[in-house]
Amino acid sequence: MKKILALLCAALCVLAVWQKQPAAAENEVKNKEKVKICISMPPHLARALADDFTAASGIEAEVVPLPPGSVDNRFKFLANSGSDVWLGGTVEEFYLAAERGLLVSYQPEEAYAVPAEFRQNNWLWTALYIDHIGFLSNKQNLHYFGLYAPESWQDLLADELKFELALPDPKNGGAGYGMMTALWQLKGEKAAMEYASVLNSQRPEYFVNLQETIDEVRMGYKTVAVVPLSLALLLERSEQNLFATLPNDGNKNLISGAAVLNGKNQAAAGKFIDYLLSRRAAEIVGATGHQLIWSISSAADDDLRDKYTGKLLTPVDDLSWTAGQKAEVIARWQNAGQEQK
Repeated sequence: MKKILALLCAALCVLAVWQKQPAAAENEVKNKEKVKICISMPPHLARALADDFTAASGIEAEVVPLPPGSVDNRFKFLANSGSDVWLGGTVEEFYLAAERGLLVSYQPEEAYAVPAEFRQNNWLWTALYIDHIGFLSNKQNLHYFGLYAPESWQDLLADELKFELALPDPKNGGAGYGMMTALWQLKGEKAAMEYASVLNSQRPEYFVNLQETIDEVRMGYKTVAVVPLSLALLLERSEQNLFATLPNDGNKNLISGAAVLNGKNQAAAGKFIDYLLSRRAAEIVGATGHQLIWSISSAADDDLRDKYTGKLLTPVDDLSWTAGQKAEVIARWQNAGQEQK
């Protein structure tokens, strides 16, 4: 009888342990740190960063693309997606998102490495990378027209380039909108509108996104496209018929960065922001082929930056104007010269 009781007790103990193991495993999964990252940048680059962050920290990282569309629809998605971090937004977008209360202040550990002009004073967003505006040209087309690759905004006004310019839709920000605000701020309103009027007479064609803009030049349908410099240099290295230059008479700091959102995993979100400012993250960006995007936190990139861009003339943006009056800026630029017709 004693042996039977002993065996019964042993069986009950084993059963109790067996029952506890799934519960313990379930609790461990529930307690595991997570971060949901909403991206407006190349997905393969974002996933490389997210995977490396998970490997280094043990924090599970989910990447969700921010759908295209109007500012209102994009912000609604940010507010309702349950995301903790917005990665790849522009400073104009961050400015507007902050005004709508979508962002949460977080001062990263590497705060000292971020210059004042590349962050918001209350740390609602911080810059990660700086790009500039470049020209991507089709070599065969240039040869046909007897032209050198453009090296200034004035070069885009050559008679031969009428109907030959491809620009990304300025409503999406980036290089298409950056050229407008940079030249407006550097030249002054009167001179900028005079330039816009002549440029409009060239009949440039605007394309829905950056990929379509590039494809027009790649296929030879257009001769010159206005694109981010890092992308132009990347394409120059990979395709023999493409050539990258940059305007030497004014440019723009195309800043992309990250911000903490009103998600439920703000502690993990802060750790991800710290990771993004690390040397390791800059190395991951370089390994994906984007090494010509200048890392804010990497002083070693200064030499590389000078090699390609020298000392560019760039304005310090007034975000209340570039972001707050974006629709008006675009309309006035694209309508410049219409009153003369």
